Formats: sequence, structure tokens, C-alpha cells
Amino acid sequence: MAPTAASIEDETGTAADRSRCRVSAELERSLTQVARSILRLEVPRSELTGGESVDRAGYWLLVRLSSQAPVRLSELADTVELDLSTVSRQMRDLVAIGLVAKVPDPLDGRASLLSLSERGWAVLEAVSEARRQALAEVINDWTDAQRTALTRGLVRLEEGLHRTREVHGRDQPTKGGAA
Repeated sequence: MAPTAASIEDETGTAADRSRCRVSAELERSLTQVARSILRLEVPRSELTGGESVDRAGYWLLVRLSSQAPVRLSELADTVELDLSTVSRQMRDLVAIGLVAKVPDPLDGRASLLSLSERGWAVLEAVSEARRQALAEVINDWTDAQRTALTRGLVRLEEGLHRTREVHGRDQPTKGGAA
């Protein structure tokens, strides 16, 4: 029996769907590995004094503060989607080593506002520069077109993920749980 146009289309559609799924799985794994590799880049020890340390979570909080400070602790916890007690503990450590400044909220004396201290800005810039240097080494032999395509693709991907998240609501559980 000869295949009909509809059956060929169904088979083609199914093969195309399977191909997209393979690409998506490979893309997801690759992006996860890239994110992990970037997060493993340490805060340069030269920027911290004896015994001080900033873990990945602390660094991420510094990044978030750099773009939304001054901010209340509860707003920051909401933004990074972590429990208030977790962010409070991490912030306490960052304040203690002088990377974050904590001042009373002028609108509500019971609350405090958090922002990066001058030293916090310096540490954040040192980490960012170290990461930029590591990335520059990795893509040193890429063409300008390849670097531009990667940057544009990642920006487009991030925008698409943001839109998807807005449409579906950020509180929706992901299939298979958190990564």
C-alpha cells in the first residue's frame, strides 16, 4: 500500500519533533554545564582579606544587589526566589565582611535597605573581570561573527525564557523538579 500524503506528513512531523527534542535535550545539558562552569569560577582571593570568602550564593546576591539596590531583604529574597531566612543568613555574612551596606529604611524605621558597599562593588567588578578574562581565553580563536552570534543567541534565549516564565507563572513547578 502506497503511503498517502497525510501519512508522509505525519511521519515527517514526528521525525522533526524528535529531532527538536534531541536538540533541546542537548542544548539544555550544554547550557547547564556552561552555567556550572561559570559558577565554579572563584572570587579572586586578592579581593578578600584573611579568612573571608564569598560562595556562589553570596556572589549571586551581590549581582542582584548591583542591579536593584537599595532593596529590602524581603524584596531581594522574592527576586532570587529563596526563603527569607536563607537570604537573611547570607546577607548577614556579606554585611559582616563589609561587602553589603545596611541602612534603615527612611519610609519604615523597622526595616532596612541593602546595597553594595564600595568594597562590594570592587569585589563584584573583580569577579566579573576574572570571568570575562576566562571567557575571553575560551573564545579567543573564535571569529567576531561567531562571538556575535553566540551573544545574540544567548540574549534571545534569555528573553524567550523570561517571556515563557511570565506566561506560565514563575511559581509553576517544572517537570521533574528543580535542577
